[in-house]
Amino acid sequence: MSIHRRRLGISIASGLLMEGLNKISPLLILYHAQKYLGLSAFGAAQFGIAWLEIIQSLVAFGYANYAVAAISRGQDSAPILSHVTVLKTMQMVLVLAGVSILSLHHNPSHPSQDYFLLLVFLLTGTVLDASWLALARQKLAYFSAFGIILRIGSLLGIFLWVRAPEDEMLFMLLQLLPQVLMAMATAYFAWTRLGWSPLRVPSLPSILRAALPFAAITFLLMLQDRFDLFLIERWFGLEAAGAYAGPAKVVQSLGALGTSVVAAFSAEMVQVKDRDSLARHTAFSLWCMLAIATPIVFGAPFVETEAMRLLFTHELQGAAGIFSWLCVGILGQVFITVFGLQVLQLKGEPWRLFLCLLPGLVLGPLLAWTLRSAYGWQAMALALVASKGLAGALVMIAARPLIGSIPWSPILRTLAAGACMALVLYGIVLQGLILNLIVGGIVYLSCLALLNQQKVSWVLHHPKIARYWRGWF
Repeated sequence: MSIHRRRLGISIASGLLMEGLNKISPLLILYHAQKYLGLSAFGAAQFGIAWLEIIQSLVAFGYANYAVAAISRGQDSAPILSHVTVLKTMQMVLVLAGVSILSLHHNPSHPSQDYFLLLVFLLTGTVLDASWLALARQKLAYFSAFGIILRIGSLLGIFLWVRAPEDEMLFMLLQLLPQVLMAMATAYFAWTRLGWSPLRVPSLPSILRAALPFAAITFLLMLQDRFDLFLIERWFGLEAAGAYAGPAKVVQSLGALGTSVVAAFSAEMVQVKDRDSLARHTAFSLWCMLAIATPIVFGAPFVETEAMRLLFTHELQGAAGIFSWLCVGILGQVFITVFGLQVLQLKGEPWRLFLCLLPGLVLGPLLAWTLRSAYGWQAMALALVASKGLAGALVMIAARPLIGSIPWSPILRTLAAGACMALVLYGIVLQGLILNLIVGGIVYLSCLALLNQQKVSWVLHHPKIARYWRGWF
């Protein structure tokens, strides 16, 4: 099966546009939130959102990934929609009951009620979410446009109404609102096209069992992305968590630039059946993601000081170097995404992916505990890098039998371009954020094009781009 260039190009381009605009929004939000909430309230808000998202995974339960994998095997979408919705509703009731029972052991207070209402709101969106159908039917561009509108609306709401530390809960609501509204939009898309399929109760346990490995993967990935924030709050307090969460959120936002590539290639890989096609899709997906991640990883040390000073009004000494170290973890995330989520998970090996992720999650907190006295906050960042690096290496090795061989060429050629950029910036020692970005970008793109001429030729000979050039010459 060949790579569908036009559809893939549209999906990636629209996704990158959404992600590019979405990256501006969180940066503005972080600046505004730290300025008006203060480090303690901002840290409490990020800590609260992290816990809400952990609980959310108990309802989401990997059903989206199960659905995509089931459709890739030829199953009908309509029964999946109705059965998954029923299962998520049942799990939402159980989770809310469990949270209510646990809260009886603590003195009830107004903030805890607010958290509970936020949880109900978030879990309702989780139950409704049917983004898996948009992915399977390759309708990502439409939802990308809607996502842009929602993010802009959330940004405006935060700027208008979050003005004091007491607005912490409102800030959390406005942060979660786009996610829930997007879930409602995907639910409308799914139900208007598939409708309600008769429920077969005996099928529910088998679907639950089939979704279990995907749920375990989702839970591990969520813990892997957040354990550093939980540990720094426990060992260093809320103010430290607020200062650490700023760079961490920026890195998560930058790392998510590859989301459009992930979604586009995942949609294509659902249809891939033979190993040769899977190997080509994997290699090209890896190259695209590394092409985005590499300049971030190699360029971070040259822009960190000025970028963090520009983005955040509150800075603490302990946060120095956090941004650069966390950026290194993006490389591990790329390998987990491409070889794990796109290859192992989509092609029927979710438990193998789970077993590859587990050692990384064990290593991370253990390393953080060992290094915290000597390195302070940086120990959390180093632990996160080690956790993702180990998991990424294990996942790549595990995926090799499915794709034939590890695609070293796109890895080495892309990383070499980043290394050249870093050497140039280190040698000429530029002053100023903008100058470093411009020179670094020019050097990186030049080296990337020189070392990856075949990929550049593929882009230049795309029908749309070729037609543009013919119009000029």
